[in-house]
Amino acid sequence: MGRYKASKMLMVVGAGALLGAGMGAFEANAIKKGPRIEREGDATHRELMLAMETQPFDVELFNGLDSWTLGKVLDSETIKDQVVLIAMVSVDDPKSMMMMSSLARLQRQNEDKGLVTLAVHPENQWGTLQEKVNGGRVKVQVAQDMGGEFASALSVDDYPDVYLIDRAGQLRYADITKKSLPVAIKGLLNETPEEAVANAQLQAQGEEVLAEAKEPEKRQLTSEDYANVSWPAVNSGTIKGKNVQGKGLPVPLGSEEWITKPVELDGKVLVLDFWATWCGPCRRASPMLEEMQDKYTDQLAVLAISGQRDPEADVRKYVFSKRHSYSHLYDAKQSVYRELKITAIPHTVIMSTDGIVRWQGNPLSPAFKTALEQVIAVDPMFIEE
Repeated sequence: MGRYKASKMLMVVGAGALLGAGMGAFEANAIKKGPRIEREGDATHRELMLAMETQPFDVELFNGLDSWTLGKVLDSETIKDQVVLIAMVSVDDPKSMMMMSSLARLQRQNEDKGLVTLAVHPENQWGTLQEKVNGGRVKVQVAQDMGGEFASALSVDDYPDVYLIDRAGQLRYADITKKSLPVAIKGLLNETPEEAVANAQLQAQGEEVLAEAKEPEKRQLTSEDYANVSWPAVNSGTIKGKNVQGKGLPVPLGSEEWITKPVELDGKVLVLDFWATWCGPCRRASPMLEEMQDKYTDQLAVLAISGQRDPEADVRKYVFSKRHSYSHLYDAKQSVYRELKITAIPHTVIMSTDGIVRWQGNPLSPAFKTALEQVIAVDPMFIEE
């Protein structure tokens, strides 16, 4: 990965400026064109997939599925005006197991927007799959493909294969890459059924189209909006550093370099997590930070900041050896770390969208997660007018 210089967006938050961001429901009308969705397989298979796309999906195929693990059988009524994500999986394929984990996360994040997910598994080794379901390792709905007719109808050539049905009931994307999946889902969720029909017609003519949400008007918030909020109780216990709760950071962020890809910070609650690869408690806190970032994708940005007696090469090696949904930055100058006079890590600060620190302390404290969820729940940026 290349090195990304921290953007001015970081500096805005550190200065305690009010961050504007839009609220309310998205309006899907704006269209972007371009080859943004990639299909899998060789040239012959891709041509076959393209020929299947934009055609009405045969809902009768669902009748050939059995043993629905969550009992939510799909049919023409249950998928009406919904976007349906279907993944063809096999329990003996590691990528399929990862895909089912991704399906559960995508369902959790987008269910209220109209996404329905389904994993389809062959008869072979169904018993093994059922054991994983019973053991809680598979949380997405899975149905058994009796006789393999479902897979045959979709011309499945490998596991996992992913398909998307739009709100108009059309098979819009067939066997696309995992990398393209988030973009495709977002585009289809932003369409109305009528727009899905129109966009599919353009797609059938060779124009790749994706509906994008219109930029809503930004809310103009004032210091009074933030003052009239029941923020969580500050950490009254021992804080291994300078207590800045109720204030902005002593120096702005901005000297850090992105290790992972830069993300948008404007209008989000920030968690700054000061950590190191050699710190056992820091590593123990990581799964919980992952959980929170996954749960609050649109409202939260977790920024793990390293540099505390940790060579950058060691940090990069560690970060890229594991899955991380939250962001990693490296600060050779340790600017904020030094100004906060931190004496022990892990050390975290939770900042509301106006750049004020609402809680500070050890992320392994039970109070951290409670405080973070309360900040997200009451932050004026996320309250509907």
